Amino acid sequence: MRLGFAVAICTLVLASDLRGQIPLDSALRTLKPGDAVRIRMSGAERIESRLVSVQPSPLGLRLAEPGTVIDAGAIDSLWVRGRATRIGTNTGAVVGGVMSFAFSAALCTGIAYGSGCHAWGTVAALGVGGAIGGALIGAGIGSRIPRWQLRYTRRQATSHRIEVTNRRPRV
Repeated sequence: MRLGFAVAICTLVLASDLRGQIPLDSALRTLKPGDAVRIRMSGAERIESRLVSVQPSPLGLRLAEPGTVIDAGAIDSLWVRGRATRIGTNTGAVVGGVMSFAFSAALCTGIAYGSGCHAWGTVAALGVGGAIGGALIGAGIGSRIPRWQLRYTRRQATSHRIEVTNRRPRV
């Protein structure tokens, strides 16, 4: 049980750290005309517009607002606006499942008057049903919430500077 939980946590952490690590040409192939994009250029300029088309040669993006082609080599990061449907589904499933399981377990033990609940299969089924209902409600709410998703980021060369001093810490 603990091993499965640890694997799930590690998978979530690694997946969130690897977002945006695909090559730029692959990220550009996933775009569709009409997508809302946010582009950070190498000169720290940020452009937010709708995509008209992806130019194959030379690789670039034609945007609606500036009306020009953005050279792919100048893109530092590419974000696409989507919806928070998946987050809403997961949150709704967890909240709905836990609440319905807790309520039905409390109801079952309350009805049994101290002799113990003998209908744990029904309690589990009600918990699963609550999770499904919560997932549907969460998906509906999440589909109404816009969310920027990172598709590409250029690896930046970072330099770490360590400063050594001979000062004693103050107490």
